[in-house]
Amino acid sequence: MSTLIKTSGIVLDHVLYRETSAIVHIYTRELGRQNYIVNGVRGNRKSRKTILLQPFNRVKLEVYHSPRKDLHRIKEFYLDRPLVNIPYHQSSRAQTFFLVELLSRILVMQDPAPELYDFLDQSIDLADAPAEGAENIHLFIMFRLTWFLGFYPDPERTGNRFWFDLKNGDFVGHEPAHPLFLNPERAALFARLFDADVYSLKNIARNSSERNNILNALLDFYRLHTSGVGTLKSLEILQNMFH
Repeated sequence: MSTLIKTSGIVLDHVLYRETSAIVHIYTRELGRQNYIVNGVRGNRKSRKTILLQPFNRVKLEVYHSPRKDLHRIKEFYLDRPLVNIPYHQSSRAQTFFLVELLSRILVMQDPAPELYDFLDQSIDLADAPAEGAENIHLFIMFRLTWFLGFYPDPERTGNRFWFDLKNGDFVGHEPAHPLFLNPERAALFARLFDADVYSLKNIARNSSERNNILNALLDFYRLHTSGVGTLKSLEILQNMFH
């Protein structure tokens, strides 16, 4: 028995299904990540449903939901807040595709997490607005996201704690016995993330070398503390964009 539920959602990605349909993956506030079939999105007569296929679009949904099903249907939907910057700037689109691919890999649970949803909603607002240091937005969002995923690193780095232990998520005063760490030079770059806010994005990385260094450190950290990240197809495009 399906229940009719109203919710907000963030579009992640989609796969084409049969001749005119698509299966859209949406992270919803009330239901967590869900899969919806949308008919009539391709062919000679495209409908307004094509809007559901755009990554990071935020929509209001009225859906038929059954806990026993993996694929659900949408009764009604409409665009909540249109994106104004991301669709028209190549660099913003590259960041969006990267973040969407990452989120699609790690947000596989179906349990609702309203605080995580609200964080993602606010992050899209940030990514969609012109800002100084916008080339570092994906780093800022990735780092803050670890808090909601349960593996935010320990910021304590007093005294001679110059290495960062990726495995244990903290700064240490000596080189760890295992290879999963950042040396003092890379750890110093990583440490900038703790002090960053939306007004100091430009200070996270000042050039492409620093940016890629921090990004690779974050990806290593993610791979250690969550499953499914693997090799991201959008990574090379993103790195080339800001080279």
